[in-house]
Amino acid sequence: MKKIGVVITTALLMFSHWATASDLTGAWELEYAIYKNQKGEVVGEIKDKTTLSRKVLSDQHFTFITWDKSGKFTVAGSGTYTLKGETYKETVDATSETRLMGKTYEFNCTFKDGVWIHKGMEDGTLIEEHWRKVK
Repeated sequence: MKKIGVVITTALLMFSHWATASDLTGAWELEYAIYKNQKGEVVGEIKDKTTLSRKVLSDQHFTFITWDKSGKFTVAGSGTYTLKGETYKETVDATSETRLMGKTYEFNCTFKDGVWIHKGMEDGTLIEEHWRKVK
């Protein structure tokens, strides 16, 4: 009986870092991102607020906007998303960037210390983004 309790406790701790849709509901700002090509070489990095991005999620929909430090708009998009366990998928149904239209992106998603982290492939580039909820 004691072993079952240990197994259950361990399983709960392992999965406690998963986000739920209600955890994601709200506004998020990009804190950090790194982009790597298929060889694992860094091809881009966002840090120190060099690029600003905000993503707002409801129970099923997302919208994002990205701009530079001067306030100049660079890209926006919107669509639907699903979250199942550690898998976050978003499908773009409206965007200012033609190449994004209609695409579905799948990310491994974790939620740690108030930061939403997702990793996955986007158009042949491995991305890792860290988002912090706006209070």
